[in-house]
Amino acid sequence: MKYVVRKPIFVGLLILFGALVAGTGVFMWKAETKKQPVKTEAAVERAPDTAKKAVNVAIKVLELQDVEETFTLPGTLEAWEEITLSLEQPGAIVWIGPREGDRLKADDEILRIDKEAILAQHAKNGTDYDIRKKQLERADTLLEEQLISERERDEVYQAFQSASTNLTETRIALEKSTLVSPIDGILDKLFVDRGEYGNIGTPAAVIVKIDKLKVLVDVPEKDVAYTKTGQRVTVLPAEVNGGGIGRRGRIINVSYLASEATRTYSTKIEIDNSDGFLRPGMIVRVRFVRRVIRDALLVPLYAIIDREGEKFVFVEEDGTAVRRQVRLGPIVNGNVVVFGGIQAGEHLVIKGQQLLIDGGTVAIVEG
Repeated sequence: MKYVVRKPIFVGLLILFGALVAGTGVFMWKAETKKQPVKTEAAVERAPDTAKKAVNVAIKVLELQDVEETFTLPGTLEAWEEITLSLEQPGAIVWIGPREGDRLKADDEILRIDKEAILAQHAKNGTDYDIRKKQLERADTLLEEQLISERERDEVYQAFQSASTNLTETRIALEKSTLVSPIDGILDKLFVDRGEYGNIGTPAAVIVKIDKLKVLVDVPEKDVAYTKTGQRVTVLPAEVNGGGIGRRGRIINVSYLASEATRTYSTKIEIDNSDGFLRPGMIVRVRFVRRVIRDALLVPLYAIIDREGEKFVFVEEDGTAVRRQVRLGPIVNGNVVVFGGIQAGEHLVIKGQQLLIDGGTVAIVEG
C-alpha cells in the first residue's frame, strides 16, 4: 500500500518552523542590546567637565629653618647638700633655737648641751696649764745655768705638754657642746627635744641646701652618646606638679658604668632653685638636644602620603598638583624633616592632598 503526503500540509509545517527560528533570534538580539550601556548625549558632554574639575587645597610655603632634634627623659630631684648632724658631746640638751623649716646660715646655733661640768674642768685645766708653763720657763733658765740636767728639764716639759693637751680637749668639748649648721640651708628635721639626754653619735638634725638642686636621670645606651659634661639641658616640672616654665640646667656628671639592673647610665644635672619652687624628691622631665639640623625643611606629618611603602607629597605649581617622592628624617613636635624631593619656596599641599593625582587641577582656598 502506498502512503501519499499531501503538499499543502508539508508547506505549512515549513512555514511554522521558520517563524519559530526567526522569533528566537529577535528575542536574543533584544537581550544582548539591553546589556550594552547606552551613551546619551548628556553623558558624553559631562565627561570632559568631570576630568577638569579642580580640587580645593590648602598650601604652605616651604621655608628653611634650624631644627633641634631632642629627646626627653624622666628625672628625680635631689638636694644639692643633705647633712645629718649628730651630737659630738654627751649631755642633757638645755636649749634648741630654730624650728623645723627655718632657714639657717653657716655657723648658726641649733642646740646646746649642758656644759657646766665641762666649764669647771676647763677652768681646772687652765690653772694647771699656767702652773706647768711657769715651771717650764724656770727649768729652761736653770738648764742655761747648768743647775739641772737635760733629763730633769724634759720631765718638766712633758708635764707642760700634758697640761696643754688637757686644756685643748676641754676647749674643744665646750665648742662641741653647741651644735651649729655647717652650711646655709633649711632645718628640715629635728630628732631630739629639749631636756633629752644625748650621747656622742646621736642623730640630732638634718640640714638641706636647696637654692640649687641636682637632677638624677637614667640615660639609656642609645642616647648616652649625646650626653656630655657641661652640656645644657632643659628641666620641666611634671604635669602632676602643675607644669610650669622649663629652667636651664647643666650636666655635671655622666656615669661611665651602666646600672646592672637597668643598663642605663646615671647622669647628674645642676639647676637653679633660688625661688624654692622645686623640692627634692619631685619628678621632672629633662629635654636633651640630640643634634641641630641647619637649614632644614620641616613638613607637617599629616602632609605626608604613604602608599605601598612609598612616601610622597604634592606641591602646587601654576594650579596643578605635582607629586614628589621624599625621604624622611627625624620627627620634631609633630613635624618631620624632609631630605630631597622638595625645596624652599615651593607650595606644599597640606590639605586635600589625599584627593589629588599627579597633574590634577587644584584650587587654592587657604594658605
